Amino acid sequence: MKRSLRAAMLTAAIALAVQPSHAAANAPAPPSAAEKEAAVREKAPLWLAQFDVPSVGIAYIENGEIAFVRHFGYQSWGFPANDQTLYNGASLTKPITAEVIMRLVQAGRISLDMTLADYHMEEDVADDPRARRLTPRLVMRHRTGFTNWRYQTEGVLRFSRDPDTETEYSGEGYEWMLASAQAAAGEDWNALARALVFEPVGMELTGYTMANKWIGHLAVPYKAGEAVHNSIHRKPVASDDLRTTAGEYARFMLDVWEGDSVSPALRAEQRSIRHYHSYKPACQGEQKADFCPVNEGWGLGWFVHDWGDRAIVEHSGGDHGEKTFAFYDPVSKRGAVILTNGANGDEVMNRLVGLLDGDKRLADFMMSPF
Repeated sequence: MKRSLRAAMLTAAIALAVQPSHAAANAPAPPSAAEKEAAVREKAPLWLAQFDVPSVGIAYIENGEIAFVRHFGYQSWGFPANDQTLYNGASLTKPITAEVIMRLVQAGRISLDMTLADYHMEEDVADDPRARRLTPRLVMRHRTGFTNWRYQTEGVLRFSRDPDTETEYSGEGYEWMLASAQAAAGEDWNALARALVFEPVGMELTGYTMANKWIGHLAVPYKAGEAVHNSIHRKPVASDDLRTTAGEYARFMLDVWEGDSVSPALRAEQRSIRHYHSYKPACQGEQKADFCPVNEGWGLGWFVHDWGDRAIVEHSGGDHGEKTFAFYDPVSKRGAVILTNGANGDEVMNRLVGLLDGDKRLADFMMSPF
């Protein structure tokens, strides 16, 4: 009888242990894609008006698929933004350039550790032996030793520090990498980008340089009180000013992180952090804010935030009259692309990231002014 009683008590205890807590059982389910879309429809127009931003294009990804693409506002005066609106991606150009490099590496046409100076040399540093230490790997991790642009060093390209000693964001490094890669591959960069990325992904409108198919689709950059120059190039620029749509960039991001164009080993390296680096002052000291990732820094062409229980890859872009952001969580397979044509676009963008992702840490990280 005692043995039966003990067995019954043990069975009851196990049953209680495996049942979810009352709080967990009654916790609300996370919003569905449809509910998020409804929230976006409500909030986006209000935020555009509040922060004086002409338009926003949003592509939301859930479960590794594009759940919805929506546009609000105007790409130019009197012309509503739509699925074919081409935004200046600003520095969202860099992940596409990085992906062309990764696919050239996968094909064996170049190496992550090739010496860039073997294929292209910048005159300003031709006599500096440090120039021969530059590789695609260092460029994509922003470890070249260059500032962002040479205008910051009196119009002359020069090393501000030795390569691979500190992290410093540099567009100059990307431009050198493009020149060297196309020389090593023996093919024009536009042709490489079309063959390796744009055509396989289905990016019909996206491009580095002006094309007739862009006519009528370009979002005009805006900043109150200023006539903002709409930068459009006739030669590819590796680091800036690519034109793309929200939907096409979302397809690109999915092809990178869910596709098989690059080996799993290369992808793993691409999202690995070799050197801690944060652009948020609140995450730079010993006492970090609660929203700070436990580790963050540059992978290969993407910035990585790792909170321990989840990690995202992301890249942002910002020019005088444009602000852009794209992020993806390869585990939950959730992410978004947000493109704006306003100088205050980050105010809209940051709020949309919090609404769409649902992780309070990321929401607080994006909204923190410090």
